[in-house]
Amino acid sequence: MATDPAERLLNLIIALTHARVRMTRAQIRSSVVGYEPTESALGSEEARRKDAAFERMFERDKDELRRMGVPLQTVVDPTHGDEIGYKIDASDAAMPAIDFSPAEAAALALAAEYWQGAMLGADAHQGLTKIASATQSVPRTPLTLGARTSAASDATAIVVDARARRMVVQFEYTSEGSGTVTRTVEPWQVLLRGSAEYLYGLDRDRAEPRTFRLSRIHGTMRAVGPDGAYEIPRPLPGFDWGASQALRNATVGLRPETGHALRQRGTVIGVDGDWDLVEVTYRYADALRDEVLGLGGMAKIIGPEDIAEDVRRYAASALAIAESTPRESTPRESPPGESDRG
Repeated sequence: MATDPAERLLNLIIALTHARVRMTRAQIRSSVVGYEPTESALGSEEARRKDAAFERMFERDKDELRRMGVPLQTVVDPTHGDEIGYKIDASDAAMPAIDFSPAEAAALALAAEYWQGAMLGADAHQGLTKIASATQSVPRTPLTLGARTSAASDATAIVVDARARRMVVQFEYTSEGSGTVTRTVEPWQVLLRGSAEYLYGLDRDRAEPRTFRLSRIHGTMRAVGPDGAYEIPRPLPGFDWGASQALRNATVGLRPETGHALRQRGTVIGVDGDWDLVEVTYRYADALRDEVLGLGGMAKIIGPEDIAEDVRRYAASALAIAESTPRESTPRESPPGESDRG
């Protein structure tokens, strides 16, 4: 089976970086996965054809490495009949040290927290740990509610992978109009609106574009069928974000200087102690619930009561999970010179 060009380039980079002196074309062809090695049993015509194919492929790969900025060196060794070889000096290929500002480190921590508990959670945590070990701006405070999506993060990862591979996805979905049904969808795009994630794609059962809120997916989303099963239209058809759903009013309590998105689209109608009361319109109760939860305790629902109770229930569940999760202890920072005392 043919090797993916990106994988072949990576194999070539690894081989040339670890070469002690150099690698000739013959050595590259015989040892780097992705190139077809020479076969002695071939006839002369077939051998010439394969040699020419290797030369074209290797020339393209050399051009691509140099286009990417990889310092590919040409090495000539007179003791071997002036045969040209190749090598990558790891010191020339090393990137400069990376440091992040406090705002950049906080954004990375937010992204890592987003995937917590999902398939990508371990990778995200490992990446953040590596970054934190090399920068002075280290986020220390876990983000319990504000950064954690209520949507199924695993479903998001599956959608992103399926879209890249052009695979169809299936899932159980609940809507107010049709209840819970199985949907088969060609993923076109993952969208963020407010604090919610949406899958936008072609609903094969209804033969028309639809948006699906990922938090309404039940059970496990799965990719089905072969790769390359569909093409994403360009440009994408427009959508109305469920404009047919009736608008309703809710009253939200916000701490001062918080909830700016809610304030912008709502109207301040009063004050209750330390809370500003803002009247907002909404289409979906769960969308408003998630937006309030996303403010991490700086917002609450005053009414209607069913949404307020839903917010309290979700917040209590999140708190219970946070309190039951063991936290890694952070070593106490010693004053200067204290670590040197005997």
